[in-house]
Amino acid sequence: MKLKELWKEVDKLSKKFPSKYRPIMGNGKCYRPKFMLVFINPTKANISSYPGWPIFRAPFIGTKPVWRVLHKAGWFNNQLIKVINASKTWSPRFAKIVYDSLARKGLYLTNIVKWTGETAELPKANKIKAYLPLLKKEIKIVKPKYIVTMGLIPFEHLTGHKIKLGEYYKELMKTKKLKTFDLKIDSKTYKVIPSYFPVGRGEPKKAVEIFKLLKKL
Repeated sequence: MKLKELWKEVDKLSKKFPSKYRPIMGNGKCYRPKFMLVFINPTKANISSYPGWPIFRAPFIGTKPVWRVLHKAGWFNNQLIKVINASKTWSPRFAKIVYDSLARKGLYLTNIVKWTGETAELPKANKIKAYLPLLKKEIKIVKPKYIVTMGLIPFEHLTGHKIKLGEYYKELMKTKKLKTFDLKIDSKTYKVIPSYFPVGRGEPKKAVEIFKLLKKL
């Protein structure tokens, strides 16, 4: 299976959950990235979720906070963040420039739930259960070296582990060594690294510190 075929499955599933917005797919370095960043769910703040958007749909297009966090961690281009901070909206051409830059950095961004809601509410259990098999298919296709889960929702549902992020972060800052967790999909084992959600209800500053350690891997 290729990503284009998977996106057809995502579109089909998303029709079961009524919304006037389109689901958001993953993008970046689409084959063997160093890091696959798994966020939770998109919202209508992402302008690529609008039905008239003409090119690929991908996480955080037209928004600012996540790009600022990636920039503070040294993962995002200085000139591009200046344009984002000064812009009221994004053009499709600029969206492609941003995602091409992510690909060069070896990054791939996606969500555990691709369905786009009107609010920033966390997805309910039925949506997570519905989309999780598609995320696992996505992982098998993309083949990341490391999976970084942004918040406990993707971490716990992917790995089956329960952790306290505060304790994990405290130990991380003490040892400066990243602890990974195994995720087995079929015969392949992937390394998963938990992180804080970097915007909104999350912990942007702590996410930046974890990202900085990731760069040393």
